[in-house]
Order: sequence, then C-alpha cells, then structure tokens
Amino acid sequence: MNAASFSRIRRDERAVIAPMVAVLSASLVGAAGFALDAATYYAGNRNLRAATEAAALTAAMDPANGASRAKAYLVRNGFDPSVFKSIEIGRYCPNVHLQPAQRFDTSYAMCAGNGQSNAVRIKTSAPSRQYLSRILGPANPIPQLAATATAARIDEAGIGTTSGIVTVTNSLVNSVNGLLGALLNVHLTLSTANIEALVNGNVDAGLFFDALARRVGESGTYGDLVARSVELNDLMNAAGDAAPNATTATTLRLLAIQVGTGHRVPLSGLFGLGLFKDMPVGEADTKPTLRAGLNAYQLWAYAVQSGSGTIDLSNAVSMLVSGSTVKITGIARGPLNRPRFSFGPAGETSTSTGALRLQLQIGMGNISVLGNPVPVQSVPVLIDIAAAQAELTAIDCAATAEQARDTRVTIHGSSGLANAYIGTAPANAMTSPMPAISASDIGQARIVNALGLVTVDARATAGPVMGNSANVVFGPGGPGTVGSPSQPGTPVSIGNGSQVGPLLSTLSSSIAATNGVQVNILGLCLPVVCDSTASAVRAQLVNGIVTPLAGLVGSTVDPLLDNILAALGIQLGHATLWATGARCGVPVLV
Repeated sequence: MNAASFSRIRRDERAVIAPMVAVLSASLVGAAGFALDAATYYAGNRNLRAATEAAALTAAMDPANGASRAKAYLVRNGFDPSVFKSIEIGRYCPNVHLQPAQRFDTSYAMCAGNGQSNAVRIKTSAPSRQYLSRILGPANPIPQLAATATAARIDEAGIGTTSGIVTVTNSLVNSVNGLLGALLNVHLTLSTANIEALVNGNVDAGLFFDALARRVGESGTYGDLVARSVELNDLMNAAGDAAPNATTATTLRLLAIQVGTGHRVPLSGLFGLGLFKDMPVGEADTKPTLRAGLNAYQLWAYAVQSGSGTIDLSNAVSMLVSGSTVKITGIARGPLNRPRFSFGPAGETSTSTGALRLQLQIGMGNISVLGNPVPVQSVPVLIDIAAAQAELTAIDCAATAEQARDTRVTIHGSSGLANAYIGTAPANAMTSPMPAISASDIGQARIVNALGLVTVDARATAGPVMGNSANVVFGPGGPGTVGSPSQPGTPVSIGNGSQVGPLLSTLSSSIAATNGVQVNILGLCLPVVCDSTASAVRAQLVNGIVTPLAGLVGSTVDPLLDNILAALGIQLGHATLWATGARCGVPVLV
C-alpha cells in the first residue's frame, strides 16, 4: 500500500461508529431494558394504587364485610386474588389536633364516640412485570408493586328535642314577650307574625356556626366556638345571616336589636357537635359535611334560657273571680346535662329539654266555717317536670340515588315524669341548678289562721306521672320526616297525655285524705267537744278548699301554665322529637 492509499483510508470515516456500537451494545440494551422495566413498574404501581383506593372505598361501605368486598372488587377489575394482602378495620377521627397518621384508629381509643367501625385500611402487593432486570436476581433494583389506601364513611344526622309543638295564640305571644323578656330584663314587643316567623322558620346550622365564628372572631375549631359564651345579639344576628327565609331572618335581627347587649349565652349547653367539633371553622358548608337545620324559635327560646337570668314571674297573675288568684312566683332550672341540639353519628348523639320546677301561690279568698267567713292564705304548689330526652339510634341509608328522600333516621325519645306538691318546700328548692327533692322534703303549710283559734295546715302530693318512651322513625314508613336547612321537617310527639290541670286536680283532691289537712282548735275545751268541732271544721274546710282549688286549676292554672311552658319549649308529659337533617356518608379516602 502506497502512501496515497494509506492517507485515503485514514481519512475515510465510513462505519467508524460500528466499533462503538459493538462495544456499547450490551450497555444500551441493558439501559433500554431497565427503562422499560421502570416504566412498567410505575404504570403498574399507579394502576394498583388506583384499584386499591377503589377497593378501600368499596370496603368502607360495610367495614364488617370489608375484606370480601375489597377482594371481589379487585377480581372484577382483573387482579389476581393474591394481590389483596390485608385489611385493618378501625375508626376515623376528623380531628385537626391529631396527626394524619393518628386519625385512623384501630384501638378506638383516640376517637370519642360509640366505638363503631367506620373506616378501613387496605394493603395490596404484586410482582412487577419485568423483562431484563429479573436476570439480576437479588440485585434487581425494581421492587414489588405495593399500595395502601384508607377510606372512611360516616353517616350523620341532626336531632332536636322539645316538649310539644308551639301553637301561636295571643296568650302565647304575651307569654313569650313577658316571660322571655323577664329573663333578659328587657321589654320585648314581638308580634304574632314575628312568633309565627320563628316557629315556622329554620336556620341553616352549618352557616349559623360559621357566621357566629366570624362575629366573635373565632378562628379555631367548632369545638372552640361552642366552648365560648357569646352575646345573645351576636347569636341572633348570626342566626339571621343563616336563615333561608327572609321573614325569619328579619325577625331574628329584630330580636337582636330588642335584646341589646350585655346578655351572654354559654354555648356548651346548647349544642352537641359530633364530627363538627374538631373541624376548623369555615368548613361547615363544604362537602360532604352534614347539612341540617335549627328551628328558629327553639334556638331563640333555648338561648335565652341558657343565660344567667333569674326567672321571676311574681307579676304573672291571672284572676278567676274577685279574691282568687294564681301567681307563679318562681321557676328553677335543672342542670344542662345534654345539649338542646345535637349532630353526629348514631349511638353518640343525644339531646334533651331542661328539667323545670315551678312555684305557684294559689289564692282562695274567704271560705265559710261554722257560718263565719275565714280567709284562706295562699296555697303553695310546687311542680317538677323532668327533662325529655332523645337519642339517635340508627341511620338507614337507602341504596338509591335519592338518599335525601329515602334515608330513615330512628330516634329513641322519652318524655319526662312529673311530680306536684302542696306544702312548704325546702329553702333551696328554687335555686338553679335546682336540687332534687322528694315528697318527704315537703312540710305542712299553714293555709288558715283564724284569730289564733283555728289553724289549718295542708300537705299533699301527686305523682309521679310517668313519662313514655318509644322509637320513632323519620323517613319512609315513619310518622316523621327528615328536615333540612330550609325545611324543619315533620316532628313526632310521644307522651302520656298528661296535662297540668288533671295533675293538679289530683293534687287538690288528695288534700281530702286523712293526713292531707290538719285542723287545730286552740283554747280550753273538753276533748269530746273539741274533737267534734274539729271534725265539722275540717269537713267544711276540705269542701271549701278543694272545690274552688279544682276550679282554679281547670280554668286558670292549666291554660296559664300551658302557655308559659310552651314559651319555654316544654309541655308536661310530652317529648317532641325532630330529625333536623341527615347525611349518608359517601366513602372518602383519608
């Protein structure tokens, strides 16, 4: 080869890359194989994760059968049954104070409530499809496919308890203005139309809590909000902001103006928040939270009673005939053991009315004894009305798209028993919260003292009139309907049919018992003569007291107390139950 040929060959670059390809081909094939295997891994992991999340959502619909539901879902979607590795069943806590990892609780110790399972955690695993990397054996860098998903489903409802359904009359309007105004020491001027707007109107519970939080500057949780005491006018303005009906909203704002400032309401006795408790304020209107209502009149009446005002009805007097009066001199309230409105899952959501004690003085005027008029002092009467209670026991979610229409809510309700007494009550009987008393605590009351010659002491008891209890269904097949923020729904009343009048009539007639009226004739006389005179005097006294007392009770006491109790949301021997809203939980990933 001459120099020219060599030079030409040296300058020829054709196929110069072939040796490089020959040297690097193994590495290129390996890189391409690893890239393919890695892409296959990430695609497979994504698919498995999506399937695992869907399986967890399916299992959360019925945690007790979650394993079979999850496996069935995976198989239907083309996965081998061996992909399913494990399921944990627990309870989900929507609590901002817990770390996310703590909110799924298999010990049931972190979440307050009924201990029922509402969440599942599914784990899956499968080999990744591999083309080249599997030849590396233990050195293979491509891991197994694996996924974990946690899902929860929580069914919730709102419930409320009153005693009776308010019927708006002129007498009720007067009682509302007089009684609730007296509690606040303000002059209320609500009209019949105003009361009707409250009785027939609802407040959106979630919007109300958010509006109240803004007004009082609360930026924490709803639990922090209800731990506060707030101004009553702030509460009424917030209710007005959350009332769907314009007339109801206007009336609530009018109330805020009339009550003014200086009347603080502790919220802890009004609301049981359930899952709302640990949620940050401002989220009550976001999906999938419970949407429920609050009856505007109940909210107003219970808020007034939750304040620190002392009920003084010394001016609440009704006349039957000249010289005969009924005066309610005091009302004492029992402790707030349960909230008035409550929201949450079945088994951990309850409400009640307040226990109440009424003190009356019934004036009799004069009666005739042995042909002479004898003045009867006021007969002291004490009436105890125990709290009516309700507990959410079941939420049955329909397997249809129309859950709002077809969901059934079951509430167990109990009306309170009642006792009534004639006689002298203990000195602390009318303090609030009122202490428990029994018939043995009631002493003889002096009702006649005729010139120190004849004295009459009376003591009588009636009751207890026992309450009733029942399970009440709201929704299809039940007597009640489930409410919403804009509609109160149809309530259901249970009770024993007791009225104040019959109870007190029994009380007044019991005075006629041997130990009901004690007659003492003072002065010197022969025992036989005194005994005979005392017997005659007693017969006339019993007749002279029992007959007009029974008349007063039927014509004056009963309607007077019915209106006063209605203004407070209480009716003797009855409990009216409300399902204020319901939400069938949509399983969500948590």
